Amino acid sequence: MDRVATVNARIGWKALTAAEYQPEGYAFLSTPNIKGGEIDFFNVNYITEFRYEESPELRLRPGDVLLAKDGNTLGIVNIIRDLPRPATVNGSIAVIRSTGIEPSYLRYVLASRTTQETINMLKSGMGVPHLFQWDINRLPVPLPPLEEQRRIADFLEAETNRINDLLHRTASQLALLQEQFHETMRFWTTVGNGEASPTKISWMPKMNPNWSLLKVGHQFVTGSGTTPTSTVAEYFDGPHWWVNSGDLNDGEVTSSEKTITDRALNDFPALKLHNRGSLVIAMYGQGATKGKVGLLTKQACVNQACCVLSATGKISTQYARYWFRAHKESVVALAQGAGQPNLSQELVKSLWIPTPAMAEQQEIVFHLTRGEEQISRKVQLLRERETLLAERRQALITAAVTGQIDVSTASGRGIEE
Repeated sequence: MDRVATVNARIGWKALTAAEYQPEGYAFLSTPNIKGGEIDFFNVNYITEFRYEESPELRLRPGDVLLAKDGNTLGIVNIIRDLPRPATVNGSIAVIRSTGIEPSYLRYVLASRTTQETINMLKSGMGVPHLFQWDINRLPVPLPPLEEQRRIADFLEAETNRINDLLHRTASQLALLQEQFHETMRFWTTVGNGEASPTKISWMPKMNPNWSLLKVGHQFVTGSGTTPTSTVAEYFDGPHWWVNSGDLNDGEVTSSEKTITDRALNDFPALKLHNRGSLVIAMYGQGATKGKVGLLTKQACVNQACCVLSATGKISTQYARYWFRAHKESVVALAQGAGQPNLSQELVKSLWIPTPAMAEQQEIVFHLTRGEEQISRKVQLLRERETLLAERRQALITAAVTGQIDVSTASGRGIEE
């Protein structure tokens, strides 16, 4: 690598802290900005001109190849085609500047399976994987004549763009399927087979007028749990599931990452075994975790981030699961608290659910379960297509940069790994 390009990266942060970020200024790219097909220069942090100028070797130029060298994004590579604004990079990105090689070709060499496997062997670090500049300089680069490099880069640009377009369409189909099922859940848990009328709940404007509007706290026994003292080994690896918010996937809870012992149940009164069929709701959590639900398939305890609903009245937990999923966004919006708003048992108990008769609930659950199974099969096929397309793209890149195909005559659509 050092024969054909220079490698530069920020050593530490030169005492730069997040407090120095500006509302406007010089774009300061991080790894999320280089993950997509195009580099994102706008959803970024900004730094001052002084900070930008103090590392001139990292002032980005068109043709620079950017390589993520830290964390779980290590190995991601992209190239600057256009530079819409002055920009630099943080310490997780290496800037590779061509001195004797076509930049686009170098980008594909780094993205090839051969180089990525080498990167995986070289990476080191305590806990967080890391690739040192010295390691990057050692990466081998096949070096055909410059004109051939350009032919390879042009060929791969056309063929990978075609594959990327198919991947984009597949992602759009997945999003559409999920949105369609979400709307189906909203319809069946507020209207069913009847006509819709306005309701007093602002974020649930319509419901079947023949249904009852029942309060969660009146129809379920609610509960939560706690975390046993983690330093006591005798509290864990026991016979009882200990369900956390991370175990919830909006379906049935069929396993738990951790289990607890009878001693934990005895020493912590807040830990109680909740019955099979109870509905668990994530009250806390990052990203999409908060508001997720799960039906217990066996007795289990939960931690303090979970609220458990055990049915006693006119609402089945299977029906409630679909209702919470259909209205997750609106429920999560009610979360309270400074900094990181969370749900609470009291808030969950205060919710009102449009509720048909039990026989109709069972019919709705049957309809939605069957629909979800059909959607799941379609989603699985689309996920498989995504995997195959990504593998095809990787195989094509690797074959082209290692000389396994003659790009002057080959068509990527006919190439098999």
